[in-house]
Amino acid sequence: MKLRLLAFLALAVPAATLLPPRDALACGGCFAPVTQTTVVNAHRMVLSISPVQSVLWDQIQYAGDPSEFAWVLPVKRGATIQVGSDAWFETLDAATSVRITPPNSMCGGSGGGCGVLIGGAASDSAGGFGNEQVTVLHRGTVGPYETATLATDTPGALNRWLEANDFGVDESTQPVIDAYVEEDFDFIALKLQPGRDVKEMTPVRVVMPGANTTLPLRMVAAGTGANVAITLFVIGEGRHAPEGFAAASVPHDLLAWDFASQESNYGALREKALAAADGGRAFLTPYAQQGSLFSPVSSSAAPFGVQYTTSGSTTPVDTIAAAFAQQGLANGETEDTACAVRFAELAMEARAVGNPCPAGAPLSDPSCDGVGSGQIDARELACGPLDDLAVAMIGLHPKDVWLTRLEANLPRAALDTDLVLVPAPQERVDNWLRARASVHAEVLCGAATPVLDGDRTSRSRGQGTLVGMTLGALALAAAVARRGARRFAARPA
Repeated sequence: MKLRLLAFLALAVPAATLLPPRDALACGGCFAPVTQTTVVNAHRMVLSISPVQSVLWDQIQYAGDPSEFAWVLPVKRGATIQVGSDAWFETLDAATSVRITPPNSMCGGSGGGCGVLIGGAASDSAGGFGNEQVTVLHRGTVGPYETATLATDTPGALNRWLEANDFGVDESTQPVIDAYVEEDFDFIALKLQPGRDVKEMTPVRVVMPGANTTLPLRMVAAGTGANVAITLFVIGEGRHAPEGFAAASVPHDLLAWDFASQESNYGALREKALAAADGGRAFLTPYAQQGSLFSPVSSSAAPFGVQYTTSGSTTPVDTIAAAFAQQGLANGETEDTACAVRFAELAMEARAVGNPCPAGAPLSDPSCDGVGSGQIDARELACGPLDDLAVAMIGLHPKDVWLTRLEANLPRAALDTDLVLVPAPQERVDNWLRARASVHAEVLCGAATPVLDGDRTSRSRGQGTLVGMTLGALALAAAVARRGARRFAARPA
């Protein structure tokens, strides 16, 4: 029996919008050859949802050094695959990551890999499997990948096709593949072309017609270790949250800043919160903002507005869209310097973005024509070949769009069900946080007595002991290692 996933989605308040039935999008599983020892340790995904189409970007990070790398994504009929940009993930990740600022302060008395696709001799069918048909619907090249779109209605046939083409199909994964076959999925298989040995895969994006809010998380279990980190960015006309997973929360009142190491204990608090919520079967929402793609945002920790600075530039910009264009220039993924100017005009735009191209055709295709009356041509949002933002916005009204970041560190046992997104409270979540306590504040003030937020009463007690110092041992034990230098950074103005 084919599984039908039916639901409706309430979007941007105050009105509720009814969307078509939910189908599952693509979410890749890794099938390393048996001679390889790669382990997937993280997935980064972006999901854009509109009534017109849904788009999923997927990027795998892994440990190991494979000579070959393959990837299988279950998709619904009509899906097309394209290559995404590194700038897209780099920008969204850096712009929405949690930033901890130290407490306001003054000094007293002084006045702060996965798998392998079609080898050179591989055929377009299931080899010697006769009528157990695995049909190759399409073969081609997308960016650094060789691709094949596969279809079958015979349980077990796809498993044998994958094994015949040197995919490492673990026994535990075979029932999962058969289940997706029974649910009428096709499959897209990708192979990294020779000489493209990298530790972080070039993102791919899968475009599907209609609004789809289910990701087949079961396939992610292929190739993972005991836990897999997932970061999911959701773009749509409303804030979303995972259904059936606990909502983890970092206790902000325990945030401490170490003035000696210039770091906070947020990382340790986050890890503990994710692990404690329902045995790790949980997601954290560290960021949710309406309008932040095209409009400047402020924060209590950055009251004069958040500014974004990208690698290769010393000029800050004030929107995520402008930062995306700037990062694309820095990466050499575009030469279009006029994008940011066009993006600035979209902040309060109430028209929907229309697709001028036939289904499956990229925005640069000669077959593209025009859009309907009262729509924005998606090509106006493309920065030459850097078109991820343009594709993400098709069917959406720029002024109503939310960007939500979801994070998890899921144990393998939690990958037994697909991820369904449902409407969440339409409340803003700020990623700029101010620490409530401090450690080694004497570094700031020397011999003078430091006075920080939360310690104002100490002055009336004769400049008593700094309140945050009582958390010193805890904060020092919990302080996270410094992250490596980012190619893209965000900071308050």
